[in-house]
Amino acid sequence: MQGEKLTFREKILKHRLTKIYRVVLCAALVIAVIAVVRVQIENKVYTDYQVVKSADAIGSSDSVIKSYNGNILSYSRDGISAYNGSGEQLWNQTYEMQDPIISIAGEYVVAGDYKGNTIYVMNASGPCGQINTNMVITNLGISEKGIVTAILDGGDVIWIEIYDSAGNNIVSERTSMNQTGFPISTSMSPDNQKMAVSYLKAEGNGIKTSIAFYNFGDVGQNVVDKMVSGRDYDGMVIPFLEYFSNDIAVAVGEERLIVFGGKQIPELKAETEIEKNVESVFFGDSSVALVYSNDEGEDKYRLDVYDLSAKLVLSKTFDVEYSNVVLHNGNIIIYNEANVYIWNKKGLEKYSGDLGGSIRAVIPTKSKTKFIVVRNEGLETIKLK
Repeated sequence: MQGEKLTFREKILKHRLTKIYRVVLCAALVIAVIAVVRVQIENKVYTDYQVVKSADAIGSSDSVIKSYNGNILSYSRDGISAYNGSGEQLWNQTYEMQDPIISIAGEYVVAGDYKGNTIYVMNASGPCGQINTNMVITNLGISEKGIVTAILDGGDVIWIEIYDSAGNNIVSERTSMNQTGFPISTSMSPDNQKMAVSYLKAEGNGIKTSIAFYNFGDVGQNVVDKMVSGRDYDGMVIPFLEYFSNDIAVAVGEERLIVFGGKQIPELKAETEIEKNVESVFFGDSSVALVYSNDEGEDKYRLDVYDLSAKLVLSKTFDVEYSNVVLHNGNIIIYNEANVYIWNKKGLEKYSGDLGGSIRAVIPTKSKTKFIVVRNEGLETIKLK
């Protein structure tokens, strides 16, 4: 039997194709293994935990604790400080405030006193700017690049002032109750190009909320007051507004969850009706979580989670009082002073248990199974097992 005769070029091509097939097959096997491992991890249920690291207590007993860029933020009327998971202070800013307003975005933090006149800006390196205002502060926000948005009450006129992290004024927008209404919430896009504002206005015997979008780039230079789009909602208060990315902003009102999208001129992307009795709203991890008092069944609360298309992806009840709900790295973390409950976004309960009491905050880490538990007595880094 005569064998197949190949030319030198054909032999080279066959050899190369064989190597390519092997590489593709190996890559497919690696992807399959990774997928299986991810599914196993995602569906794994934990029944206990171990303390892998402990540290001294941080802040004062009356301070508020928040998650901050993978670290811990502690603030009170006397000042604000950042700590790492080992309890080491990263930076500190002292002040005297009666009612501190705090906003966090990435490595930036802004602090100001409600009805006060001084704003402090901090980043990962510590204090980086101070702003003194002629009018009183009613709301504050900050972007991931350190742009500060302040709502200042001047009586008949309300100003939306925008500053850089060093305290230099960039933009001033004049508003009034008679014209635009009162600005109750603002949010800046991460690229600092767009700002969303929720205005509440009395109209006849009722109210109206207007969501307005401003563009501070080239597109906004061609329109009056840089306002490039907007939408009105009669009879509704919309107090929650959040930019999730450069292109996506979400608003939550009494009866509706609304998603806006657009690189330059934001427009309505999706919306859905929600129940009116929302008790709490939480943003994070490309999701919006709404907590309701549960009128059906034995559990006291219901948690509804929506994606950035206004689609309901999870509805689940729970029967414990909650201090906070955290959306991070695919986990939904619900905790109070003694207990923590961790679900994935499919509603699988990954862990539930008593962590020993006096919990002030549960701070997620990069690992889905490690958390920093802030107690009155100290810090504990725990690992689920």
